[in-house]
Amino acid sequence: MSKGKSLLYGFALGTIVTGAATLLSTPKSGKALRGDIKDSALKFKNSLSKVKQESILLKEKIVRISKEGKDALKEVSADLKKDIEEWKNDIEPNMENIRENVKEIQETLEESKAVLETAKK
Repeated sequence: MSKGKSLLYGFALGTIVTGAATLLSTPKSGKALRGDIKDSALKFKNSLSKVKQESILLKEKIVRISKEGKDALKEVSADLKKDIEEWKNDIEPNMENIRENVKEIQETLEESKAVLETAKK
């Protein structure tokens, strides 16, 4: 049983027990007692109606916030992908220059190594 149903059943049972205790211990006349019971029943009905309405509003808010969060996450994800692509495009020319410089350094080192080996002989 869900917590909401348990709470509702407990609330209803408490109302019934309280009403029965009131009936058994009241010094009021039957007419006055019936009026009090009618008022209590009306208040209980109004309380349940209010709880139901608030539950519906809460559910709607949760659905709306969930949808907004999902939409925001999609938007942030798209922006992040776009920024990463722009960054890659921005650094690509520099990366090519770095690769060329590393290649030139390697060639220079190999030439220097060959010259050193020739000089040793």
